[in-house]
Amino acid sequence: MHEKSERVGDMFNRIAARYDLLNHVLSAGTDFYWRKSALDAMNLRSGARILDICVGTADLALGALRRDQYPNRVVGVDLSMNMMRIGQEKTRRASRPDVRFVCGNAEELPFGACEFDGAMVAFGVRNLADIPAGLASVNRVLKPGGQLVVLELSRPTLQGFRQLFQLYFRHLLPRIGGVISGDGAAYRYLHSSVMAFPERERFLHLMEDAGFVSARYRDLSLGIATLYTGIKTSTAAASHTSDLT
Repeated sequence: MHEKSERVGDMFNRIAARYDLLNHVLSAGTDFYWRKSALDAMNLRSGARILDICVGTADLALGALRRDQYPNRVVGVDLSMNMMRIGQEKTRRASRPDVRFVCGNAEELPFGACEFDGAMVAFGVRNLADIPAGLASVNRVLKPGGQLVVLELSRPTLQGFRQLFQLYFRHLLPRIGGVISGDGAAYRYLHSSVMAFPERERFLHLMEDAGFVSARYRDLSLGIATLYTGIKTSTAAASHTSDLT
């Protein structure tokens, strides 16, 4: 396993117990809206088999299974056993045995080709050691016509708001995260990983290079988060637009 993957897995094992609470606190509850937006973008249908990469504590997986048109099975993959244990407990309490948890990394998904009807990932792509390899691996396990939906944190583009958000994100957020989680380094990493992420148009190009077409993005909450979608097809042609319609 790549050194970064090991570090990230260890980090999420350390903060797993406070992860959900900190998501809600640090985003002022906006993370609920972001995940809902991601699920709205998914072409969910009854009987589908969905892959949830970086499944964590299973909030996105459980959200998919609460939909009117819900998949037959969600398979969640993550490096952190502690995060998945919390996810397993949540699915048990929700009486949702149709979530399966698998320990693994996105760059080398332990599944055969064309196994899934769709794939989704929330706040996990920037943690991959090799983003292009991860996207190619997801493309491999999707059926032709399968959809990928990615929800990721971004840097706002609106002048004024961008600067205010950076002050919060760089200085205040790591302190709050450190106090609540007991691991300040994890929330300093959060800032640096978002700063390094190839967002918006750059990420669309990575999706296209991995074999996804109709790649699009839409900013959420003034650009604090961004939603990306793409489709696996059997052709090499690729196109993209910079906004979902």
